[in-house]
Amino acid sequence: MGITTTGMSIIAANLTGSALPTHIAIGLGSTAYASGNTALVSESDRNQINIYDLSTAKQVTMISNWAPSEISGTILKEFGTMTTGSAMLNREVLTGSMVFTGEQELQIQQTIKFFI
Repeated sequence: MGITTTGMSIIAANLTGSALPTHIAIGLGSTAYASGNTALVSESDRNQINIYDLSTAKQVTMISNWAPSEISGTILKEFGTMTTGSAMLNREVLTGSMVFTGEQELQIQQTIKFFI
């Protein structure tokens, strides 16, 4: 069975239905990604996804923002997207780390693309 281009767009659009990713979480874990990960290694904060962009066929882009006051003193080594029930959709481990001094904002944008 093959999925059509329209079908891929329908699947992407349905990520905003019952399997809704609602938050992007950040953390301190540096353990390598594994497909069986169910949570961040060391979650420090999570913010609601405030932008869903479905304007491109076969993809969905999700964006979360953190204000300087929210992340002052935070060390970022990993992040992941969480669903309504806190199931983790994906996890990314940074090569290094980022330290926030209270003067920087953080925006994490993730795009999921579907290929035939």
